[in-house]
Amino acid sequence: MPTSDPEAVAMLDIALDGLVRAGFLERAGDPPRYRRKPDESLVVGRLRCSNKGFCFAVRDEPGAEDVYIHGSNLNGAWNGDQVIARITKEGNRRRSPEGEVVAVVERANPTLVGRLKQTEEGFRVVPLDDRLPFELVLSEPDPSSPAPVSELAEGRLAYVEVKRYPLGNLPPVGSIRKILGHGPEASIDVDLVCCKYDLPQEFPPAVLEAAAALPKKLSRPDQKGRLDLRDWFCITLEPLDLQHPHGLEPNVAVSLQRQEEGHWLLGVHIADVAHWLDPDHPLEQEAQRRTATVYLDSVVLPLFPPEVHSRLALLPQQERLAYSLLITIDAEGVVRNFEIHPSLVRSRAHLSYGQVQALLATAADLGPEEEVPELMALLQNLLRLSQILRVKRHQAGGFDLPLLDLLTPYSADESGYGPLLISDRLGAHALMTEILLLANQVLGHHLRRLGIPSLARVQKPPTAEALQNFLRLANAMKLDLNLQEPETVTLADWQRICARITAPDVLAAGTSPALVAQLLATLPPVEYCLQPLQEPLGHFGLGLKEPYASFTAPLRRYADLLNLRALGLALSKGRNRRSPRSKTVVDLHSPSGYDQLDWQVLPPKVQEEWQAFLQAQLPKIQAGYQLHQQAERELMGLKRCEFMQKHLGETFPGLIVSVQSYGFFVLVDPILAEGLVRVSTLKNDWYEYRKQALVGRKTRRQFRLGDRVEVQVKNVDYYRQQIDLAVIGEGRPCEEEE
Repeated sequence: MPTSDPEAVAMLDIALDGLVRAGFLERAGDPPRYRRKPDESLVVGRLRCSNKGFCFAVRDEPGAEDVYIHGSNLNGAWNGDQVIARITKEGNRRRSPEGEVVAVVERANPTLVGRLKQTEEGFRVVPLDDRLPFELVLSEPDPSSPAPVSELAEGRLAYVEVKRYPLGNLPPVGSIRKILGHGPEASIDVDLVCCKYDLPQEFPPAVLEAAAALPKKLSRPDQKGRLDLRDWFCITLEPLDLQHPHGLEPNVAVSLQRQEEGHWLLGVHIADVAHWLDPDHPLEQEAQRRTATVYLDSVVLPLFPPEVHSRLALLPQQERLAYSLLITIDAEGVVRNFEIHPSLVRSRAHLSYGQVQALLATAADLGPEEEVPELMALLQNLLRLSQILRVKRHQAGGFDLPLLDLLTPYSADESGYGPLLISDRLGAHALMTEILLLANQVLGHHLRRLGIPSLARVQKPPTAEALQNFLRLANAMKLDLNLQEPETVTLADWQRICARITAPDVLAAGTSPALVAQLLATLPPVEYCLQPLQEPLGHFGLGLKEPYASFTAPLRRYADLLNLRALGLALSKGRNRRSPRSKTVVDLHSPSGYDQLDWQVLPPKVQEEWQAFLQAQLPKIQAGYQLHQQAERELMGLKRCEFMQKHLGETFPGLIVSVQSYGFFVLVDPILAEGLVRVSTLKNDWYEYRKQALVGRKTRRQFRLGDRVEVQVKNVDYYRQQIDLAVIGEGRPCEEEE
């Protein structure tokens, strides 16, 4: 693409000249033209390095061999970089081809976290990632730098921006963005994660100004054309007493009314955040950058500034704009009808899950002749309906698993792993989960039937191969679990497995949490997609045969905000008839016209522009989703290591979840921290690896997959998240038939 930027042209010339010198391109003509030079010895790959100093250039081509590169042949390339490598020695059946890096195409480490090291020439930074084998020289400090010279001290951790990568004999150079402090104390784990994944912790001034400029009161034009539901008794429920005491202002209010014939009218009222924004608004630009709220223990990195929440969230006794989904449900949990309307609502109360539990308990204690207050009656009816919906969902192939403390951050509907993770301590969690899941399914299905582009999440089933290690573990524990079809994992298989590993006998044995954690690890990642889809894809973790589109958290997920905007486009700009002369008119607010629709609902230009906009946002939202999942799990790993570090020398029960020739891995109660018992620490005998067990030659005692053992915490490498354990006891007697 032509450019008038002289600096960009100069950088391009330098890059092209470097590729010509490396022998990857050849140049001819004036003005010069470039083409790939036919040289089979040059390959493109991404470096995957060991802390021993050697790397492999991993190639993208299917079946292509990775190239071994010795540390002396990296030529300034770092772990994760995309490189051009020249093969210097062909491989054979027993070893990989060998080569050297001739050019770095893309750098993977623009920032890093390292430990300060005092030298005679000044401070250097040693990366915590021991796969980066260089020390960075610090550039001259800027007086306006956020890390003043007075904060520099031997051993402190620093977040560093790389200013120059290794060049010949010149070391890399970096500048300090932030000093993190000493050790794992003082919430340094959150700082580490934020720095490692470059998560924004503050909002730019322009974004804060835009938030403050939002109107404090609704004007008449804002209310025009909306269904007035301010007299409806609706409430908001949030997990304020769980992990995150703030940052969870209500996105959704719920109402419930009894109708004739035993039907329910469930109202799900979602804050209409999209009404106040557009793609060029500073708040939405920031939302595009952040993509979603991130929950890091007690630290919340919100999608929007607090001022946005106070102006747009469905706070009690405040008039708010919303989209109201009104669902008619029969006594068996079947959706009979629904309507969707832009609305005006006013929540009556904002309750934590703990408060809901207390109110339900109080209502249950009332005598038969005592009048139940309206709020308690609403909660009782919501609980009854949620139980009906859960039974219906399970009959259709759905399942859920217990929410494990320190395993995953709280999620009101789909967890980061895919399945529903339900708190067994708070019935209100299950109550809201069922309601939100149903609302999102109804709205997503409605947009699909109308042909309106929107964003949804899909999850493929786990492969039978991925599930084999888990089944070996389960069957070593005598749980008798197998697949109906050896090569395919079905929802029926998953339901049966979930039921077995949460059965009373497994719970009593204390092994259920470890089994749940191991089972979740077999699931493939959840992915965002643009619907309608060309091929039918479902969401295995939720037991759905259709994609799962979410709408109910527009203040927390940018994708939800976009889906609400898609809904608004359908209702405001959608064509309810083929042409102005057509007598066939359909109601776009309900499912009544699905079978009559034989035209594109959105005008062609609107459809094209909206689809192109979503297509542009999709990769950013997917990348943000993956990044946040990695960050949240990284923090959980650091929290587990911090816990184990505080209990060095103490003993804990655990479950052997993997056995290798060099030792066995134990999942330690109560926080599911995985550690290694090295075979070299088993001093009482010489142990040999046999069929998922280490067996002593003389004593004939064994440590087998699925065994419960007592272990002592010997060593914890906090930053590498490695835990060394020592087993207490001599194992169980070996049974030859096993």
